[in-house]
Amino acid sequence: MRSLIENHIDDFLEILTYEKRFWKDFWEKLPFKPITENYANHFENFYEKLVNLSRNQLTEFSHVYEENKERIKEELSIRLRKNARDLELSREDFVIYLIVGIGEKDWVVVDGKHEKVIVFDVFSLWKKGKFSSLADAVYQAVIHFRHGDLEGDYYDKSEIFSKLKDEITKLDNANILQNICELLDKHVPYYNWTGFYLMDENEEGVLVLGPYVGEPTEHVRIPVGRGICGQAAATKLTFVVQDVSLETNYLSCSPHVKSEIVVPILRNDGSVFGEIDIDSHFKAPFDERDQEFLEWIAKQLLVRVVHWKEFERRIKIAYLDSYISYILNEIVKFNIPFDVSLYVHYDAEKVPENLYKLWRIARKMRNAKLDKILVVDNVEEQKAELRTKLGNFVLNYNDLQLPVPEIVRKMIVEGTQEASKILFSIHHTATKLAQSFVNTRLITEYALKPESNVNTILYAFLTGITAGYSGSFNRAMFFYYTDGQFILQKALGPRSEDEAHRIWEAIEDIELNMSDFLETVSKDFKSALELLYEGKAISEEQITRYLDGEPHVVTKRDLPKIAEEFDVVNEFAIMTLKSGNKLVGLLLADNNFDHKPISEYQLAVLKDLGHQMVLILENKRFIEIMKEKAEVDALTGLRTRRALEEFMSNPPLKQFSVVFMDLNKFKLVNDMYGHEKGDEVLKKLGKCINLNIRKDDLAFRYGGDEVILIIDSVDKNIVQKVVERISECFAKSSDMSFSTGVAFYPEEGDIGKVLKLADERCYKSKSTGKIEF
Repeated sequence: MRSLIENHIDDFLEILTYEKRFWKDFWEKLPFKPITENYANHFENFYEKLVNLSRNQLTEFSHVYEENKERIKEELSIRLRKNARDLELSREDFVIYLIVGIGEKDWVVVDGKHEKVIVFDVFSLWKKGKFSSLADAVYQAVIHFRHGDLEGDYYDKSEIFSKLKDEITKLDNANILQNICELLDKHVPYYNWTGFYLMDENEEGVLVLGPYVGEPTEHVRIPVGRGICGQAAATKLTFVVQDVSLETNYLSCSPHVKSEIVVPILRNDGSVFGEIDIDSHFKAPFDERDQEFLEWIAKQLLVRVVHWKEFERRIKIAYLDSYISYILNEIVKFNIPFDVSLYVHYDAEKVPENLYKLWRIARKMRNAKLDKILVVDNVEEQKAELRTKLGNFVLNYNDLQLPVPEIVRKMIVEGTQEASKILFSIHHTATKLAQSFVNTRLITEYALKPESNVNTILYAFLTGITAGYSGSFNRAMFFYYTDGQFILQKALGPRSEDEAHRIWEAIEDIELNMSDFLETVSKDFKSALELLYEGKAISEEQITRYLDGEPHVVTKRDLPKIAEEFDVVNEFAIMTLKSGNKLVGLLLADNNFDHKPISEYQLAVLKDLGHQMVLILENKRFIEIMKEKAEVDALTGLRTRRALEEFMSNPPLKQFSVVFMDLNKFKLVNDMYGHEKGDEVLKKLGKCINLNIRKDDLAFRYGGDEVILIIDSVDKNIVQKVVERISECFAKSSDMSFSTGVAFYPEEGDIGKVLKLADERCYKSKSTGKIEF
């Protein structure tokens, strides 16, 4: 075979030995006519551009060329002859001239004496910084020449694919297959039909046409094994066909198609999900870079399409605890936009939980952007890149295994100074708030105990507001609301600056928390500060602007009377406590003695503890009301049978009398006058009993018209007087009577036996008409 490539670069570089005014003459005297003439005629103002070339650039190029000319000669020969059959080099219908031209176009096709000449301007390629890609560029020129193109510039496949990879990682999952087709069609000159075939979910062994860009095709359904697409699915291997005319099992899609590459998309279990199909109108355009790029896309689709449901599920259930939520909310306040790039393994089970958390965060936070998702082959390659205007940060695979607070600590230590300062401030506040939340939980747990008391609960909250391990206010006061006024109920803190310093010195080496306080404080404790302001009140009218249930920082100028009344030095915080629209109380807190400005953190603690106070106090009141309702009969006002059973299970008295009372002829009242009349009688009985028993006596409604009294005495005379007072009252109000039986505990047996004896004696009273002992 004759020489396909003629290297005339040295000949053309001889121009450097001439003065510029003779460069045109030099070109015209070159012994390569008509090639040089036809080449010059291809450009407008060719000789003017030739003379204007930079001598320095040409000289620099000549040095680079001299160092590499032996290498490029060998590379060119190997590159072209590797695909000699596909390029039909045996036809010998063209030759390649390597020259130094005007640097405007990489290659043009001109007529030679006997054949077409691809004139390649190596100087043009060098100016673009692509001299090392000369062999690839010349090969590319031949590909396009065979396609019918007469000029062109080199496009670097590696650069195109690199940019496309970046674009694909940034694509949203919605319509990702169609968008990939459009990207490839737009940016790869020799990809003339780009599409996907997917395995039919309903019919086994059939590929179905999916999203594509290019001419319509009749091959909408392809059985596995048929054609190049079917063979790729059957073998699960990539097929690269540089000349489809040489394939016996080729399904023709279009007469324009000259070559094809098919890459299977395999699930993690090895089964075929689908495939990427590329048709080209060029012969032999593909090489290992195309295969690597398309197989890379197939790998990305494992996460983005094939197994996306599992990844999506894990993203949705990624747990963002309160610490993470707080950190994120505070970052939003700083309005620092950041981009997140995730490098994810294709097996969902091998992806760290923290990476899923970052994925969720990047999708949900308004100042975050999920910039790209890149699928990696090795588990250890997984990482997350965070980019902000304050600096960038990379969390590698080992980092992603750490607890979230450790990751934050690492970011603080290794981040830029400005980023670290902000993040440390947020983290530090989060830690303090966490302690405040612990305190609140401890108070809540205490409040739910039966033995808890409101006095201790209130002081616990004020301790949470003032303690160094929590709110750190110097003083705190609670006022309860009644009749348009907030009246001081509890106060905590030093009375003077000297006292404050003595307290601070005393507790400097003592570690206390809310548990210690709840275990040691007396339910009868009353602070000295509370004694100082006891009885003082704030009218609702004084704080009309601050009744919204939110914490506010006010100064002496804003509320001078309140500041003077409670000795406020400068600013103070107030917060009304509300249950719905109902006012419950008021909190007042200040930094009277350390003179520090009230911080956002202190307001956050005040707000949190204030809201918890409302819940617990209202809950405590609700429980008391419900307990009262459960223990008191709604009709008679007497205690219920359930309350009697609690009394009997653990009698608090050492001795007492049990009085069993039963209305006479009550059934007749219901039968003749109805149950409304009967209820009226029972109400009168309950009223008479409650009016005439003693302070320490108890009365229970035992049944429909049966009542049991517990008299705190075993003296018959006392019992008789109590019963007679009730009988006289009841007779006057209803003109009715009741029978009565009495037994004594523990003289006549245990509580059960005594109750039974009183019942039996009440029955006897029906016939005798007197109190039976």
